[in-house]
Amino acid sequence: MAENIIKIENVYKSYDDYNLLNNISMDIEKGKLVAITGPAGCGKSTLLKITAGLIEPDGGTVKINGVDIFRLSRKRLFQLRKNWGFVFQDSALISNLTIFHNIALPLRYHTELSEEEIEERVIKSLEEFGMEKERDNFPEKLSLGQRKMIAFARALITNPSLLFFDEPVTGIDAIAKKKIINMILPLRDNPEITVLMVSHNLDFIKTSADYIALLSDGFLFAYGERDEILKSSDPVIQRILSIIVDEESILAEEVLGILRGE
Repeated sequence: MAENIIKIENVYKSYDDYNLLNNISMDIEKGKLVAITGPAGCGKSTLLKITAGLIEPDGGTVKINGVDIFRLSRKRLFQLRKNWGFVFQDSALISNLTIFHNIALPLRYHTELSEEEIEERVIKSLEEFGMEKERDNFPEKLSLGQRKMIAFARALITNPSLLFFDEPVTGIDAIAKKKIINMILPLRDNPEITVLMVSHNLDFIKTSADYIALLSDGFLFAYGERDEILKSSDPVIQRILSIIVDEESILAEEVLGILRGE
């Protein structure tokens, strides 16, 4: 039988009397890439952050490897996170640290490697992304795509088995997108690595996801294997998917306008 590494049960979250998430339940199998998608504002990123233990739900439970993460002490949760990696929309790089030290940070917090070993790992990671010339720059000197690549490098530096990605290829240039996709696809094929990813980009989801969780208006409208969702004859599912495509097209046009200086 498949091993479920994440179990989300009846999770709900509200803000100012608005129910953003309504009793979400889903099991995530070890070694799979699960894409959470849906129209803007449907609660995708909130669900991701709750699952990663960054936001506490108003109700329900999240168990990772059988452990209810919201019943843990801060210290114990920190210990679990040694084996997790995070990449969120804004990259969340530390502004007063150089690119080198941003990537090195998890190694310094979570390992007992020597500085020589840390430097070796960080340089290798920078080379994999073609960013070795940026090692001494600060995040403000980089483009959005470059910052996101550095966030990926930082997330992967400890070789985690559980990864959380929030819109990994949205709003960035084609070169950065290709490099990030080339890093994600091998992760999907590794049976020891589990990925939970929020994405608007259905073209990317088609080539990367094993399973799709389709959210709409705070509800988990559908959850199943990729082709089961994308090829569904359900007219409501197809309507939701068409909304996602339209939103992604609008965003792509906006990004293109920015790159052109419009």
